[in-house]
Amino acid sequence: MRQGARGIQSIEVSGRILRALAQTCGPMMLKDLAQAADLAPAQCHAYLTSLRHVGLVRQDPATGHYRTGAFALRLGIGWMKSTPQAAAAVRELKALTEEFGVMSLLAVWGAAGPTIIHFNAGVTQTALNIRQGTLFSVTGTATGRVFAAFGTTPEIEQHIDADLDKSRQRSGIGSILTRADFDRQRDTTRARGFATAEGGPVPGLNAVAAPIFGCDGQMRFVGTLIGPTDELNVGEEAAEVRRLLAVTGSLSARGAEVAGSPSQTYAGSIAPADREVG
Repeated sequence: MRQGARGIQSIEVSGRILRALAQTCGPMMLKDLAQAADLAPAQCHAYLTSLRHVGLVRQDPATGHYRTGAFALRLGIGWMKSTPQAAAAVRELKALTEEFGVMSLLAVWGAAGPTIIHFNAGVTQTALNIRQGTLFSVTGTATGRVFAAFGTTPEIEQHIDADLDKSRQRSGIGSILTRADFDRQRDTTRARGFATAEGGPVPGLNAVAAPIFGCDGQMRFVGTLIGPTDELNVGEEAAEVRRLLAVTGSLSARGAEVAGSPSQTYAGSIAPADREVG
């Protein structure tokens, strides 16, 4: 559709409702959802009825609260399969899992921060409860620190402040750091081009994460490997680290050749999972 062309207002209003649900990342009462979407409650309810019919929204029969529906997940999976760089990242990370036997993750910056959009389980079971939509903290995980080091989304700094405010409830997996500790880790990540976590935030697990850039030079995704400390070496010269960097570097180069890369903030189709405290 050409810029300035007339659209369909009801679809745009529905988009405001879905955006409010995605940004909240949890169940919402009708009055709160209506306020967030700038609608009268009765008008919002009518739209929600239609969105429920197509599976984009579901309502808890016990509480009456609304949240994103199963069809939102299907849209997200369709987006991954139809976006060349994302589809290639999924394939390459799966190959790393098969090569090293550890878990691999693909994350984007979502409405609520670093969000897992795909994962491959490793051979060894871990204590992490990972699924599509799982949120990671920006400061307390290797994945999050890559977003902090290379991302340009304005909301990143807000999430950093929230993560470092120990008086606030945590919204994602990750350890708690001081500002000085985090600043040092971010500087190290920028200098090395990747981030690591050793024995944390979950004891006994290591992680290494690296950025994937798009055709405009902006970071689009983060690829991460996670595994037991005795199985995943995250030293700078470790084979696992060098292979991950080779994959993310290749994907970034490929992204420079592919038009139509997704926007950096992916707040659309994959509904965030229930928030995890860590």
